[in-house]
Amino acid sequence: MRVLFVPTYRHPAGAARATASDALGFGVTCCDALVAGLRDHGLAVDVVASSARRQTVWVGETLERFEQSVRRDAHDVVLAFHAFWPFTADLRRILDEGGSRPLVTYTHGSHWDRTDTFRAERYPRLRWADLGNLMAADRVLVVSDHLREVLLREVGSVSAQAAVELGGKLRTVGLPLDLARIDAARDGALPGPGGPRPRRIVFNHAPIPAKQPGVFLDLVAEVLARTDTSVLVTRHFPAGSRWGRQLASLAAAFPGRVIRGDDLSTDRYYAELWASQIQVSTAIHESLGVATLEAMATGNHCLLPRVGAYPEVVGGDSAVLYDDLADLLARLLDTMTVPDPATAARHRDRVRRRYSPRAVAGAVHRVLAEAVEEHPRGPGRPR
Repeated sequence: MRVLFVPTYRHPAGAARATASDALGFGVTCCDALVAGLRDHGLAVDVVASSARRQTVWVGETLERFEQSVRRDAHDVVLAFHAFWPFTADLRRILDEGGSRPLVTYTHGSHWDRTDTFRAERYPRLRWADLGNLMAADRVLVVSDHLREVLLREVGSVSAQAAVELGGKLRTVGLPLDLARIDAARDGALPGPGGPRPRRIVFNHAPIPAKQPGVFLDLVAEVLARTDTSVLVTRHFPAGSRWGRQLASLAAAFPGRVIRGDDLSTDRYYAELWASQIQVSTAIHESLGVATLEAMATGNHCLLPRVGAYPEVVGGDSAVLYDDLADLLARLLDTMTVPDPATAARHRDRVRRRYSPRAVAGAVHRVLAEAVEEHPRGPGRPR
């Protein structure tokens, strides 16, 4: 099978700070891991490439090169990594004009998830465009059963017919972790001859309301006051923002124990995860939780709220799911005093099996084959 793969936009090094994780996190690491996984399954994957440093230029170049490939090459199926960058509807228009092929797209979150406040705040008038992009595809890959259920429930609340049509397209496949790159970063990340370092908590979410960074900083201030732990905040918190000021105050109050990563490079980020022991989420929205999966893959004991896809990701394990902030604080302090390596190891092994590039790419491959099998032959389809 020959696949034409459309990646998502990546903010280049030195460009303006990216807030959403699709640009800085999973849009880079999971995207690369998926291509590698598909090739490992024997698929020929051609990636539509553009090195444009501005997103608007990138979209134009990507669509132009996509159109050229559609008219010139004989791919069996198109796979887009993100329904929004570029719009899947634009890919469909080009396919309708230039040759028939099945079109499969990923969606990683949605305007139709009410907890996904980033989309609603950044792009408030694109709710119906979001749905239109999903409807334009032959199959829609979702990252969790939770997201699938949310989409069907919310779309069904305004149109039963649309929900039925969308339901026939949705397939849960997850996202692949770049385990090779994660493991390559382990060297030098573990304690040396001087002995173990004090335990460290990592917060590796974006500074957006849905992740509640202010709640985390309030909580961890109490932990810092009562223990000798340190805290790593991996993402850049703008200095003039409320959370940026809060982080700066915390760093001043606990010198040397609050580490500000300011958007670490990918390999440095993975190395720092290996050097941490506990990851905390205070999110109110989570369609999958790649940051948490990466922390688990590096052996961190994760503490997660019972929201979104988290219960699904951890199999309902009460050892990592907390009920409220008081419960979270108690869990943190207990884990500082009495580490629980068995829980960390159990979830490390679970995510490495379930979200490996080979496992996820295998699920995606099955959906691609299904879409090819059902797609009618047309002028652009090889016979």
